[in-house]
Amino acid sequence: MCKGMGKTLVMFIGPAGSGKSSLVHAYSKWLEEEQYLKVFRVNLDPAAEYIPYTPDFDIRLYVDAHRIAKELGLGPNGALVKSMEMISENIGIVAEAIDKAEADFVLIDTPGQMEVFIFRDVAYKLTEALSKYGREFVAVFVLDGDVIRRYEDYAFISIMSVALQARLGIDVVPVINKIDIARDLRLMGDVISDIDEVVEYLKSVGVYGEMLAKIMDTIWLYAKATRVPRVSAKTMEGMEELHRIIHELTCSCGDLT
Repeated sequence: MCKGMGKTLVMFIGPAGSGKSSLVHAYSKWLEEEQYLKVFRVNLDPAAEYIPYTPDFDIRLYVDAHRIAKELGLGPNGALVKSMEMISENIGIVAEAIDKAEADFVLIDTPGQMEVFIFRDVAYKLTEALSKYGREFVAVFVLDGDVIRRYEDYAFISIMSVALQARLGIDVVPVINKIDIARDLRLMGDVISDIDEVVEYLKSVGVYGEMLAKIMDTIWLYAKATRVPRVSAKTMEGMEELHRIIHELTCSCGDLT
């Protein structure tokens, strides 16, 4: 642990099916059993039907998308949008729970429909409310290793990663999950390492590919080299590497022992 460090906040974000909740469960288990640290788990998905861990704070106690759908006669998407609006209006409840948490790490699990969380103002309000934690607050962008085999998908997700950084204003750590079913993945997940191979392929697949290639070239100009952990929430692989990168980003004292 970094001496003099308060609690570390880690927000897990990613496309539906990328394994955010499973990774929160695996990483929290690793922190408790291997590092003997106290963990506070936050579920911010008001539509979650199953969570593999027991939340210490569960937004569904205050805002339940399924109940809202029945009460207002909304479909699943409409109910989720309404839920995000309600959470945004009451973001102080979430921030207060996190502030009061007696833990070394606070792991924040976000909605499966990432775009509804990020591009409504709930994500911005949450990061603003927790901005006092400064560099001790980071986001983990969870990528499905099996999905990013397609270079078009890889390019799109790279764009999303940059958008996340700009939107949230905190460090974003990309992580490749489900490596247990994607062991032959050639991509590193780091734009600087992958740029030549990805752009060369994209330029060969038509106008859409050329557009993505030009965007990737622009991202490359501003990207910085970073290690992208390869993890498996199922087998617990890569938890130590994930923790090391989070620790390096959030340690303000320079002691990385």
